[in-house]
Amino acid sequence: MVRLDTNTLLNSCFRNSSQLSSVHPLFLANLRYPHQESIRVPLIIKDPRMSREFIGTTNDQFTLNIDLAATILSAAGLEPLPSMMGRDMSVLYRKNFGMHGATAQSRRTSHSTAGRQFLDPASDGEGKYHSGTETKWRTEFFYEHPMHSNPSYIPASEALVRKDYKYFYWPNFKYEQLFDIKNDPGELNDLFNSTNPVHKAKLEDMRKRFLELKMLAHSDLSIVL
Repeated sequence: MVRLDTNTLLNSCFRNSSQLSSVHPLFLANLRYPHQESIRVPLIIKDPRMSREFIGTTNDQFTLNIDLAATILSAAGLEPLPSMMGRDMSVLYRKNFGMHGATAQSRRTSHSTAGRQFLDPASDGEGKYHSGTETKWRTEFFYEHPMHSNPSYIPASEALVRKDYKYFYWPNFKYEQLFDIKNDPGELNDLFNSTNPVHKAKLEDMRKRFLELKMLAHSDLSIVL
């Protein structure tokens, strides 16, 4: 018998409005650009396995649409396919699993990577930036949206997203941008042409990592992103 309160996993992912041009002055194509107002989509999870201390709380970890299938499969006791790059989100809200001090044995039980490999961390940040490990959730991710109709209408956009900086790349125009989203959450001050050595180094580091993750995301490797 299906009971929503005791044995059913509910994932609700909402459209975050198509009227964002009134929120962000650079937003002219609603949900198709890599600005924060576009890529931050509300997600609500109701899971009977959720540890009591996480019920009714929020979490600011980077969860992605590629994690939805892995989470549902795990709840059903199934392994993700080798070609899947997402991971089980339940490790973020189940106290004795994965991200909350579980033993190596219980981690393998709760979140098997099914032969998929975790990536090495980025060369910058001394291990701070990574796509996840056996015991840590991702702190960066590669984003992409294809061109719609033609470049003059909605061009393709790509990005490397972190919680402190974001690197944009517009492939139709070979145009780059860099934003310090910690100090400029509205992404209004493009730092691409900044002469500040910190910004110049950050641009080089993020451009390099962006290309690494883009290549891996488009590969046939069995990896976790």
